[in-house]
Amino acid sequence: MFLGFQETPTPARPFDPDIVWQVFSQLLARFMGHLPYLILGAFVFVLFLVGARLIKRILIVAGRRTRLDLTLADLLGRLVSAFTIILGLFVAAVVIFPTFNPGDLITGLGITSVAIGFAFKDVLQNFFAGILILWRRPFVVGDEIKVSGYEGTVEEITTRSTRVLTYDGERAVLPNGDVYTNAVLVRTAYNKRRVRLSVGIGYQDSIERARSVIREVLHKTEGVLHEPAPSVFVADLAPSSVNLNVFFWTNSRQGSVLKVTDSAITGIKSALDQAGIEIPYPHTVVLNQSPATRQDGTFPGNG
Repeated sequence: MFLGFQETPTPARPFDPDIVWQVFSQLLARFMGHLPYLILGAFVFVLFLVGARLIKRILIVAGRRTRLDLTLADLLGRLVSAFTIILGLFVAAVVIFPTFNPGDLITGLGITSVAIGFAFKDVLQNFFAGILILWRRPFVVGDEIKVSGYEGTVEEITTRSTRVLTYDGERAVLPNGDVYTNAVLVRTAYNKRRVRLSVGIGYQDSIERARSVIREVLHKTEGVLHEPAPSVFVADLAPSSVNLNVFFWTNSRQGSVLKVTDSAITGIKSALDQAGIEIPYPHTVVLNQSPATRQDGTFPGNG
């Protein structure tokens, strides 16, 4: 007959309040022994926190006094403030936990930062491009620009995008990465802009008289600047006209350019008509010539 062995159950330990109190006493003793480090670490972090806010205010005020872009000044203040707070956390952690090594944490975060960098490549590119645009200020809010096929007035410049109100009343949101890497035409970078018109006169008309008439019209046109003075140059001897290039300067705003150009063209057309100077249109001459015949009634070339 097979005899099995049965395990004898281990009797449960009775609850001992002395052991619980001993453990609690040890934890309390450790906490009390570490309490000065906790207080000192908290005090150090509060100092860094106050310093971060103070530095942020100083940077914003300094940016306003140096005419730095307000968005860039606020961004720099936030970045420096965040860096100061993070530094305060590391210092407080070292004070509270003397064995803590920030280098190990930074090394561990290195791989993660590379992965994040690849994942948010476009976002980071737009962010740094926005900082460069705000720092170098190739254009500011209110300027009229032309970039990537869009043309209008700059409404807002953020760290991610540049918003442009087009002349058609639409909003174009352009990534800063595209704005910074593409050519940008700033139409209002200066207070005045040159306008060119092309006017054709007939070959039988006097060039000098046409010049005099055009200059007189521009001198009387409101919005045309007298300095630099308007100028008229012969540009081309076309098949049916003598083409003149008319140059004048006006306010750089697009609305002013359109208005003054309309007034100038209307005035030049009326003045040339009154002066009897023709503004010809292209002519096509068709010659209908029958071949010569011989006296015997045959055409040349026939036998």
